[in-house]
Amino acid sequence: MPVPESYQPFVDDIHGMIRLCDDDFELFRKHRSFFEENGGALIGAIASVLTEHTPSRAVFDEGRGDLDSLGRRLGVWLGDMLDAHDTPEMWHRQFIIGIEHIVRKIPNRQMVGLATRIRELLLPMMLDAFGNEEGLALYFAFQRLLDSVVALTTTLVDEGQRRCLREATGFTPTLIDNLQQIAFEKIRKELAAGE
Repeated sequence: MPVPESYQPFVDDIHGMIRLCDDDFELFRKHRSFFEENGGALIGAIASVLTEHTPSRAVFDEGRGDLDSLGRRLGVWLGDMLDAHDTPEMWHRQFIIGIEHIVRKIPNRQMVGLATRIRELLLPMMLDAFGNEEGLALYFAFQRLLDSVVALTTTLVDEGQRRCLREATGFTPTLIDNLQQIAFEKIRKELAAGE
């Protein structure tokens, strides 16, 4: 199933800025054995990060996530990425994953933080396995993938908030923009007052 037409501009924007492309997925497929051999360790490390970080652990403690199936779900996602091509169907699956994070009330800051921790875990593993040139090429390709998925999910958060306001209030997009500007100006003043 392709990405709904109204969401395609988000994917195009991510492609334009981050430059994730099928060459990156080709690199993942070329080094599939690396991910297969190290996937378990990587997934275990991710699970440890999530359970050791108290706010992330709360997602599981409060029943908004299933810790028992976390490793399996991460493994499915990683396998999907290794088999993927830069297609509308792949992006549609990423939208579904993103909305699951939002429904589970996982804050953007935790997704950004986890993506950073994953990169920290992968860089030495990739350099050790492939040396500087190929290791860095694979690392940067995977970094683009992570950044694309996080960007897509944060975009869905913004879009969901706007849709909620429109549907609950009947406000126009222009009115919503103006109200958000007022709120952001208040936040700006609060932050400036602390300097």
